[in-house]
Amino acid sequence: MNYIDKCEEINVNINSIFSLINNVGEYNTFLPWCSESNILINKKNKMIAEIEISKNFLKWKFKTENKYKKNSQIDMELIEGPFSHLKGNWIFKKIDSNNTQVKLYLEYKFDNKVIEVSLKPIFSSIMSSILDSFISEAFKLKNELP
Repeated sequence: MNYIDKCEEINVNINSIFSLINNVGEYNTFLPWCSESNILINKKNKMIAEIEISKNFLKWKFKTENKYKKNSQIDMELIEGPFSHLKGNWIFKKIDSNNTQVKLYLEYKFDNKVIEVSLKPIFSSIMSSILDSFISEAFKLKNELP
């Protein structure tokens, strides 16, 4: 099993960073490795989302079920994709009105060795930098506000 466990305190309010991370449908507009992102269902604090990753001439999709509690937590679990296991969560803790602690925990395992050999280096690289990517986008959006 592979794991990602990241935690950062950032100078962005909890509502802004939660909304950014929970808006899967916009990922392809600012995450360079995301060629397509769609929210297929979103109701009653449950979302079915699909992401297409495209990097280094490789392209693959995966679909997750995300259960969320606004400004608190997003739990993700694999529906389909090149994994035998994918599960994790984002946890948001308000420090004060302008600062938030964001934690990402993800565990994953690829379907088979052939897929793992080709996709693991890319996926590991993306997941290692994903929190930084969201923080950068949050700061960019924050600085664009009047």
